[in-house]
Amino acid sequence: MEITLLGTACAVGGMERDNTYFLIQNSEDCTMVDVGGSPLSKLAKLGISVHQVKEVIFTHFHIDHVYGLPSLLWGMWLAGRTKPLIIYCSAENEVQLKKWLEVIDIHQWPVLFEVQIHTYAWRTESLLLKEEELEITSFPSLHLGPTVGLKIQYKDKVLVYSADTQPNSWIKEQQQIDILIHEATTAERPLVNHTSLQEIINYYPLERIDQVVAVHLTDTEPYDRVLESQVSAIKDKISIGFDFMKINL
Repeated sequence: MEITLLGTACAVGGMERDNTYFLIQNSEDCTMVDVGGSPLSKLAKLGISVHQVKEVIFTHFHIDHVYGLPSLLWGMWLAGRTKPLIIYCSAENEVQLKKWLEVIDIHQWPVLFEVQIHTYAWRTESLLLKEEELEITSFPSLHLGPTVGLKIQYKDKVLVYSADTQPNSWIKEQQQIDILIHEATTAERPLVNHTSLQEIINYYPLERIDQVVAVHLTDTEPYDRVLESQVSAIKDKISIGFDFMKINL
């Protein structure tokens, strides 16, 4: 299974980064987690058809995580898609999602595929999908409004995505994480409802985490300075994510 970071910037964007979202590719099928900028261009660069995107999982409904959805739907319509698209969102955001689909008037294009909305309870762990050797579960993040992180299990490997959050005890309590993709909106300074790279290093038991990839990044933050101040055992585990970075699980 391969994960491609389609964007790695925080909400304000970056000079060479789109807002944070990523693609999970398991065989031919793909799952998009959030939908940031230029999803059609990103898929084209990867050589992936819009027909391969089976579902979209929204971690929360802040604009920087959802604004690419109309473009994705438009591209699917132009490509003549007929198979259903599943969109996962919290139960609290279902009405908002339906209103948005009405505003962009997808039924008047007309979209020839069904958009199936599957809701989850964001305050507790929720099994979103289970397919052969892949299982994706949501867990509550510590952010503004309904927000979830994701635990992605593939065979005997575990990847955890924090989504937007302050340091999260749910992640800290996991016994073993092979890859942790964690937001790091700042490098050193605390920021309410978010996490700094220094907080990731200080808060989480890195001896139980094999690899950390920092995303949701801010261009002007001194991430390299934080890493250079760490001992090799910590520094070697942490990567600063970049757009189109590939992660194998």
